[in-house]
This record gives sequence, C-alpha cells and structure tokens, in this order.
Amino acid sequence: MPDLQIRLVDVDRWHTLLKMTLNEMIDGMEKQSLRDTRPDENPHLSRSFTTDLEGDLLQWTDKWSKELGDGQIFDELSTAVDRKMLGIEDACEPLSILSQWCSVGEWAAWEARVLLYVEPHLDSPLKDAEELYRKQVWDTALDRIGRMDKASYVESVVLDWMERRKSLGETMDETKDPMILSTMQAHERSSNSLHALAHQLRISNGLIALVGREWLEPHRWGQGDWNLGNMLNKGYRGS
Repeated sequence: MPDLQIRLVDVDRWHTLLKMTLNEMIDGMEKQSLRDTRPDENPHLSRSFTTDLEGDLLQWTDKWSKELGDGQIFDELSTAVDRKMLGIEDACEPLSILSQWCSVGEWAAWEARVLLYVEPHLDSPLKDAEELYRKQVWDTALDRIGRMDKASYVESVVLDWMERRKSLGETMDETKDPMILSTMQAHERSSNSLHALAHQLRISNGLIALVGREWLEPHRWGQGDWNLGNMLNKGYRGS
C-alpha cells in the first residue's frame, strides 16, 4: 500500500520563487545561492535534502528549458501548457520540486494507518483510502488534531488501534505477537509527527498542507485551489 504524504509549504516563499525567471532559478541553483530561501525546518518533521532538490530542478531545466521564455517561471509554464509545448505533468514537476524546497517539513504514512490517525476526528467514517485525498477531510482533521494537546492525541491513536485489533479478534499479547510493541511505537512516532504538523499549520500564517501520494504524478498533488494542475490551468491564487 502506498504512502500518503503531506508537505507543509510556506506559500510566500513558494510564490517568490515562482516569480523568478528560469535563468535566475538556474543560476541560483547552480551557485547554491538560493539555499537561504528555504524556510526553517520543523525539528519534528523531515523533508527533502537541499542538494537533491537542486539536482532535480537542474535536471528538469536541462530537458525542458528550451520550451520556456524569459518571463516569470509560473507564467512561462502556464503559457507552455496552453500552447501545448509542455504536457501538464512535465510542467507541474518544477512546481512540485519548489513546493518541496519551500516546505518546513513533510509527513508520510501508509494509507491504512492514516485512516487510523484521522478518521476519529472526522464527522463520519471514510469509505475507503481514496477519500483521504479530499480537501474537506484534511481541512477538518488537521484543524481538530492541531487543537488537541500532543499527549492526548497520541494516546487516542494508540487506544483506537488497540480497540480495532480487539474487535478483529487479534491478540494484544506480546508473547503471541512479537510485532505488537514495534507497531505501537510506530503509531506513536507517526501520530506525534502528524500532531506537530497540524499544530504548526494552525499557529503559523502562510502555510498550506499539500497532500499527495507516493508515486503520484505532479499535476495531481494537492486539492482544490492548491492542486498543482489547477494552479497552471486556472491561475495561481497567490500571484
């Protein structure tokens, strides 16, 4: 089962980078002079390495820069898609890379486990994992999780997991299932990190939670106005 992933993106920094020209971006990435444009990392979360993202973006520009003009990156990408010089997936790739660059932290978990972490904080049960990619689900879940204290949230996840095991007739005896303790610890770590993300999202202005899936095409990342494909097709609301 694939991982669901969330990037906590600083929109102002993302917007600033998207207003650069391609040549400015290439020069900054090659000279490593844009590194101070990354936001401070949340110590409770992880994120992509700077050198990897620089390499990813330069690799993209090596392949596609000839399709773009001298204007702002976002405008040039949008124009290239409109003129069918770039497909939407290829055009959204630099948007995705730059969203990672502007992320204060990222969180990921197996979809089956994500249901455990968020479903109790929704108004109704989810029918399947696909519903985890609806905007309303995360608007509601992250707001409610972010308002809880960390210890209460983590404890609620573990207790819910235990009850679900019992209802399925699974043992909680460590002597019969040696994986119980490590699984519980994994739930504690993941729920702790998700709470850190939700809490920072609630208290910090200018952050958005960009939700996607492992191996998902770039243009399908995000929901609503912040879906990367929608941004190129309908315009960037931050511009």
